[in-house]
Amino acid sequence: MFIKCFLLLSAINFLSAGRVPQPEERIIGGKDIEIEGAPWQVSIQLRGRHHCGGSIYSKDIIITAAHCFTLDGKQIEAKHYQVRVGSSMKNSKGTLIPVAAIKSHDKFFKPTAVNDIAVMRLSKPIEFSSKVQAIPLAKKNPTPETLAMTSGWGAIYVTFFGMQYPEHLQGAQLRIENCRQFPFTTEDNICTTGKSACSGDSGGPLVVNQQLVGVTSFTQGDYCDDFVAFAGVPSFQNWILNAIESI
Repeated sequence: MFIKCFLLLSAINFLSAGRVPQPEERIIGGKDIEIEGAPWQVSIQLRGRHHCGGSIYSKDIIITAAHCFTLDGKQIEAKHYQVRVGSSMKNSKGTLIPVAAIKSHDKFFKPTAVNDIAVMRLSKPIEFSSKVQAIPLAKKNPTPETLAMTSGWGAIYVTFFGMQYPEHLQGAQLRIENCRQFPFTTEDNICTTGKSACSGDSGGPLVVNQQLVGVTSFTQGDYCDDFVAFAGVPSFQNWILNAIESI
C-alpha cells in the first residue's frame, strides 16, 4: 500500500502554483487573451499571490478545484483568499474581493485527485460587465474530438532556474479525448490533449459552447506536455448546486 501511494503521489501533478521546477524547458502553448474573451475567469489569490484559477457561476459564487485549498495536508481557511475579477492581469486591475466561505467535496482525495471540485462564496456580490460574466454549467460531457477552450495564468515553460509565469491571461484550444486511455483518471474526469495546462492553472475553466464543462485538476509527469484531466462539471452538477445552497 505504501508503494502504491508513493507511485500515485509521484505520477500525479496538481496544477496549482508552486510546483517544483524541472531541469528542462518546455513550451506550453497558448496565447495572450483579453478578459472579455473569458469574462468568467478569475484569479484566486492566496495571501496576496495568484494561486489558482476559477470560474464565475453567479454574482457571489466561484467554481474551482478542491486541491487549491490544501497545503501540506492542511485545509487553508477562507480568510486567507481573495478573488480578482475583471482583469487579464493577475496582479493588477479589476476588483479584488475577499472570500467568505469555501466548500470542497467531502470525498476529495488528494493523492488520486478524486472528486477535485469546490465552490467559494464571495464576501460581496460581483458587478457584471463586459469583463465580468457568469458561465452556465454544461449538462452533458463533450464527445471525443470536440475542441474546447481553457484559460489561466499557469506556467508557460520550465527551465533549470524555475518556471516562467505570465502576467497576462493565456488561452488555448484543447482537444477532448477519451479518458480511459490515460492513467489515474476516473469516469468523473474529462481529458484533453494538445496545448497543455500547467502549474498555476488549477481550478480554471474548460469551456465548450460557452458552457463550463470542466475544472482543471491534474496532469501526469513533470513537464506539462501530456494529457490534462479536468473534474467533469456534468458529473458534479448536483453536488455543485447542493454545495452552493450550503455555504
